[in-house]
Amino acid sequence: MSEHVSQVIVPVDGSPTATAAARHASLLARLLDAPLQLLHVMPLHPAELSDIPANRRVDTDHDRALRHEQAATAFALAREAIDPALALSPTEVTLEDATFIRHPERAIVNHASQHAGCLLVLGARHLSSMGKFMQGSVSNEVVYRARCPVTIVHADASLREASRIGRVLLPVDGSAHCYRAAGLAGDLARSAGVPVELIFCQPGAGPTDDDGEEESQSGRVFRLAREALGEVPAGTEDVLLNEERFAEAIVARARHHADDAPMIVMGRRGLGKWRGALLGSISQRVIDLAPCPVSVMV
Repeated sequence: MSEHVSQVIVPVDGSPTATAAARHASLLARLLDAPLQLLHVMPLHPAELSDIPANRRVDTDHDRALRHEQAATAFALAREAIDPALALSPTEVTLEDATFIRHPERAIVNHASQHAGCLLVLGARHLSSMGKFMQGSVSNEVVYRARCPVTIVHADASLREASRIGRVLLPVDGSAHCYRAAGLAGDLARSAGVPVELIFCQPGAGPTDDDGEEESQSGRVFRLAREALGEVPAGTEDVLLNEERFAEAIVARARHHADDAPMIVMGRRGLGKWRGALLGSISQRVIDLAPCPVSVMV
């Protein structure tokens, strides 16, 4: 079992996005030798938000049976997508309460917080920042709120793309959360037998990286990241990029390795939603643009 992940949890709702996420979650569970849990949240139907009698009870709600049928369908579709090589059958958990769940993202984060060593895997649509603001995004909210690793799988990922990892891309910047991400990246790379590419971005058009010093900044960051990674039998590669737009440079590397089924594992500064929007969040930008699954760790 991974030293960093002891359980993989994937919320499912019967959508193609959730199906791809379930497939990738089962792959991660197998690689990390961790149990898999399928999670379904039964929120209040939007049409009923403005008409909730104070004495309404969930056990007499006329929609409850229909919602349980929908949950059963979501679980069935997720089970069909699961990696057939997964040793243990996944468990199934449905979240509901007597007052109805109005905020699925909070319910998911709260549920994850009760499981030490949890890794959440969620499906997501490619939405612009304005689209997320106007339409809302459960996956976006979970990324900001969760204190555990979160992996995002986009809606346009096919089951084939979600079912393998051919290379792990690890952006590094010398921060503590980047080295925590390196631990997870190392676990995945060793189990999958794939190489790790360490990516360090610095602004500028040329090698201005602490010239004359005994050890450059990039050299120090790469060295410490390799120590956090541990041994990677398939090998590691250091990539130094002189780019102004870090997120776009990281995504470009993922696109460069598109045929290798890459996965990005990176740290996140832990900014809240509004601070992230005001100050900018490289990890969120990578999630929005990446053509492959992205795991982030605080």
